[in-house]
Order: sequence, then structure tokens, then C-alpha cells
Amino acid sequence: MAGFSSNDQIINALSLGQTWNAPFGKNFNPTSPAIANEWHMMARGAGNPPADALFDTGANLTFIPVEDDTASAGTLQHGGDVQANGFYKYLLSGHVVTAATTVAPCTVSLLDVIGYYRVTSVTTATAQATTNTISTITATFTANTGTDICTYTSTTSLPSNLLTGTRVRFTTTTTLPAPLATATDYYLIKVTDSTFEVATSYANAIAGTQIDITTTGTGTHTINWLLPRYTNGAGVQAIIFNPASTAMGAATPNMSLGYTNSTQTTSRATPTVLPIGKLTASNSHILYTGATGTGKYNYMMPLQAGDAGIAEINTIQNSVSYVSGTYTVALVKELGRFPISTLGLASERNFLFEYPSMPRIYDGAALYFALGSGVATPASSAISGQLNFVWG
Repeated sequence: MAGFSSNDQIINALSLGQTWNAPFGKNFNPTSPAIANEWHMMARGAGNPPADALFDTGANLTFIPVEDDTASAGTLQHGGDVQANGFYKYLLSGHVVTAATTVAPCTVSLLDVIGYYRVTSVTTATAQATTNTISTITATFTANTGTDICTYTSTTSLPSNLLTGTRVRFTTTTTLPAPLATATDYYLIKVTDSTFEVATSYANAIAGTQIDITTTGTGTHTINWLLPRYTNGAGVQAIIFNPASTAMGAATPNMSLGYTNSTQTTSRATPTVLPIGKLTASNSHILYTGATGTGKYNYMMPLQAGDAGIAEINTIQNSVSYVSGTYTVALVKELGRFPISTLGLASERNFLFEYPSMPRIYDGAALYFALGSGVATPASSAISGQLNFVWG
């Protein structure tokens, strides 16, 4: 069975070399200083890994998935894919430090960026509908009429990442297994990393009430889904940042999202008081962070009461024209935080004994840092450190 159930198993995995140590050195926002309480997306900074050339690309308002091998993504590498070999990977420990007197105190967050929507139509002040193409990520499968269990026959798109409750659709070259139909929403029941069942609703998927598969169909069958990781949206949140070297325009709009939550309930929305974007927000700035007061938040967009994650974003709105520039809405999962209190003193985390305990690192995870400034922080200020991963 994949994963660990004892410290002895972790020690054995380490002795067998089932580990990856990832040193890094990243620069902060490369174009402008930050004020206290601002957060910045460190993908934009130089260093190792290099600055991304991804988040200011792509079609307007269209979801684009991100993985560790996505071209120009500039992600922190974590040892490659391991799930096909029967392993699960975890973040075991890490540290972050700064040698710059003007950086501490600060907080560094480790994020898995699942995908993003680029917004170029920033002068539009009404809610803009997004495009979520559910056929972007696919895997082929076969069906068993005796057990109702389907088995993946391709693994390139990492179907082992699929979770119970994920909305899926099916296509085929000939005829789908009955009673499945094309252009119809279904909800996945995960049986194992290589098998699944199908339900007619999210509630049925959670209850384990599967569809009775009566024929195997003919031809090649394909299952399609949207998010490459955390596929049902549980624990997924959103951030909005400037992905370009050019500052945003001279405006302070309210920022809001319409979304489907992790229980697959539609028409959810950012609650009031709405986050307020910063005037001429600089490269990498998470738009609604900084200073204090109405409309200023920590770096995650707030969710509607009772929600525990985002399965997809359906609308994006800046309440008045942002005049110029572009911004990116990224779907992210926070994996851990490293609070740095003192110059030259490393913030160390042992995730084996701390919470969250050993966060899971899914195959394809696109790892980045975000930095929250505790003081005024000059452009291109540096942090460095190392993350340590183990799989078993």
C-alpha cells in the first residue's frame, strides 16, 4: 500500500534513496519594493528555479492547467513522478532563510499552483464568464459489467490523482459502456489509483452509490476532467496577481469571483466586503494585499460561508476598469508556511512532527513560493533554503 504507516517505513524509504532534496534561492518582486502586509507571487523573481514566463500567456479567461514540466513554468522540482511505481510522495521537512536585513520579518508560503486564468480584458467592469474545457485532461479506460469498476488504460495524464466527487465526462471512438452518455456530467468514485466507479451525482459519489454498468461498449473510451490535482476542488483556493513586468492601471476595483465549490455546488461567490485591488499594482503583487482596512486581505481570496474549496471559477470581475495591464487568477493549494522572524535565522519545519503533517505532493505538482512582507521590502530581495521530499 502506498504511503507510510510508521516511522520505520520512512527511515527505510530514506535508506533506499526514495527521497529528493531541493535547494532553492529566489528573488522577491523584481520591479518595485513592497510595503508591509503586501504579498507577492515569487514565481516572477529570478533565481533557482528561474522566473516563470507562463502566467502572462494563454487565452483570455480560459483555464490553463500547470504541472512541474509545463514549459516556461519555472517550478521547483521535487523528484519526478512516483505514483506509477506504487508510491506516494510527501514533504518531509524544509527551511527558509534570508540574509537581507530588509526582508525579515516575513512569511513564506509554499503553494501547488494547479492552474490559472489570465485576464486581459481588464477594462470590462462586469462579471466575465470563463472557459473551463473539461476535455483538456484525459485518460482511456475499460469497463467491467460484473463489478461496475472501470480501469485506466493510459496514465500519461496522471489519472491516479483523481479524487472521489470529481466532475467528469466521457467520450468514445464508437459506443460508450451503457448507460453512460457523452456530453453528460458524472461524478467519480475512486476505488484505487488505477480504478474507479461512476455516480450520477456528487451526493451519490460520496455515498458510494455507483451506476450499474450493463455493457462494456466498443471502441476506445476516454474519461475527461478539469483540474490536474485536487481534482474535486477540496482545499483549493484562489489568488489574483499581476503576472507582468508592467504595473496595473490607475484604479482600485473591487475583485470578485463566481465559482463552483468542492461539493460541486454552482453559483458561489466572493462574500462582501469585497477585496480591493491596489492602484498601479506592480509585477507579482497579489492585488488586494497590503496596508490594512476595508478590502485588504491575506493573500487568499475569501470564499462564501461554508465552502471548503473551489472546483472551477465561472466568472471573474473587477468592478471598475483597471485601465491597463493584465492579471492572473490562480487556483492554488497551500502546502506549508515558513515564518521568518530574524535576519540569518532559518525558519525550519519538520512536517513529520508538525501540522500539517507531511503534506502530500501529487505527481505533477507545480511548486512555487509566495512571500508576505512584514516590513517594507526592496525589489529583488532574496530568500534561500531547501525542501526535502520522501516517497514510499
